[in-house]
Amino acid sequence: MSLRRVTRLALALARASSHDGTAPLAPTMRVSTSTHLAAWSARASRHGLAAARRAFASADRPAPGDSLGFRAKHHASSPVCSFSTASDDAMFHRAADEMLDNLQDRVETWGEDGDLDDFDFAAEAGVVTIALGDGKGTYVINKQGPNRQIWVSSPFSGPLRYDYDAERKVWVYKRDGSTLHERLRDELVQAGGGELDLAGLNK
Repeated sequence: MSLRRVTRLALALARASSHDGTAPLAPTMRVSTSTHLAAWSARASRHGLAAARRAFASADRPAPGDSLGFRAKHHASSPVCSFSTASDDAMFHRAADEMLDNLQDRVETWGEDGDLDDFDFAAEAGVVTIALGDGKGTYVINKQGPNRQIWVSSPFSGPLRYDYDAERKVWVYKRDGSTLHERLRDELVQAGGGELDLAGLNK
């Protein structure tokens, strides 16, 4: 049997299947279907039409009404972000922006009322700097979207990376379990005195 005739028979079989209750093939399945047809044609040339027909019938094709499940299976390795990933990113940015906004309100008030002559607070594009003046150093606090973390560079404790705990609504340094608001409060009060409440930066 010639390859051209086998291919025509394969296409006829595929059309017949679509009319006997089998779900029609969606456009997203054409590449996979073409691959099955090529394999079916080669098998027919080697083993005969009957064996090829059985192989085609058992090929990985969508069950009636299950085209969505078929697409999900064949595109599981797609690099496109899943909905859950996009949702997690959005939650991170909301929590990070809320924390940085509340931090600005409280730390600016504390700095203006304190004894730090050259105190300065600046915030721009997700990056916060807290300059303590008097040679005490500067904090840099910024959000890292790809890592879903808040990074803090402290003149006292060095670089720290905090992850958001959605249940407790706090930012946690995983190495020792400390929280951003408690460590920052303690260091700022030690450097500039006064009272500073940083609890509840996320609500």
